Amino acid sequence: MTMPRVSMASSNTSTLVSAARFVVQFDGGSEITFSEMSGITSEVEVTEYLASGKVGVSMSKQFGKTKPATVVLKRGVDQDYALWTWHQEVLAGQSTARRTCSLILLDMANVPKQTYQLLNAWPSKLEIGGLKAGGSEAVIATVTLTCEQIDLTKG
Repeated sequence: MTMPRVSMASSNTSTLVSAARFVVQFDGGSEITFSEMSGITSEVEVTEYLASGKVGVSMSKQFGKTKPATVVLKRGVDQDYALWTWHQEVLAGQSTARRTCSLILLDMANVPKQTYQLLNAWPSKLEIGGLKAGGSEAVIATVTLTCEQIDLTKG
């Protein structure tokens, strides 16, 4: 039996969104620049359900508990302390530390193509990269944003 061939490539490459340009806005206005976004993670755990009947034991997989969505962003360390200050607000337990963030994907003409809106987001992890005496690399800060919900819109 011959299996049908499936192509994963898009037949219309003009619809692809570039990963080269993106902007991160906080609370609808202020921006913090980042050099990399590792990805957006949204996950639902799998729960196994076992049932016993006349024909024996059957198992089915069900939706389980949802995990909070996360986004991992990286940027060079500079004189902008906005991320550090925001993370300190979270560590202090300030309820105002939850913010709306927009990850805007741009085309090569800087026209927004997709916007991921992170509702009630906060930096759950902030990591400052390693240091090395005599090195010439920039120090990189990695921040993990955790949010309650992610919405996707065109443009």
